[in-house]
Amino acid sequence: MQNLFLLVSGEHEVLPVSEVKAILEAEGYTYEIVENLVQVLRLRADPDCVNVLKRRAAFTRMCAVELFSCEAKLASIVKAVQSANLQTFLLENESFAVRVKHVKEYSQGINGMALEGKIGSLIIDMRPEAKVRLRGPDKTFVGVLTGDRFVFGTKLAEIPAKPFVERRPRKKPFFHPSAMTAKLARCMVNLARPKNGEVVLDPFCGTGTMLIEAKLIGC
Repeated sequence: MQNLFLLVSGEHEVLPVSEVKAILEAEGYTYEIVENLVQVLRLRADPDCVNVLKRRAAFTRMCAVELFSCEAKLASIVKAVQSANLQTFLLENESFAVRVKHVKEYSQGINGMALEGKIGSLIIDMRPEAKVRLRGPDKTFVGVLTGDRFVFGTKLAEIPAKPFVERRPRKKPFFHPSAMTAKLARCMVNLARPKNGEVVLDPFCGTGTMLIEAKLIGC
């Protein structure tokens, strides 16, 4: 198992983390929750589980391998970066980018773009032949400021929200005002813990949103 962290949606306090747990359990992955921060879930699990989360999760935005977690203060972050030997995570002549995300209004005293540049320069100091490429880099380092913490790692996957928007109720051939959104329906399916290939029954299917989402994850 490896240290991972997930950036999850802030649309609901409980559902995003509950959905992650349900998916991992349905797919047979062993995991250990390390810490549940605001919109960031730190856990230990097989990194291959990210492929399953990318395919199934509705309320997860990003998955990453965690390299370190520290206090959300510039001096602490710089010290942690210098101690993390980030150069060992870059192959020779591999390009990289650094991205920093703020959760809600936390750590507004830290300029995200300036921090990206600072971490990038520290990485260049460690591996001078590395190349910065902001678009399409070989590797993306990502940090999240949440609460009083900074969690940092290498991005494994990003899960776009657009496909769920494209399947919103009004996009269907017929519409009912009480129809569930595709995102919430996907979450409900995941909470039921169906395995890939299993049959999902919805006796009150209405406009069929939950059955469509079940089909899209392989049921």
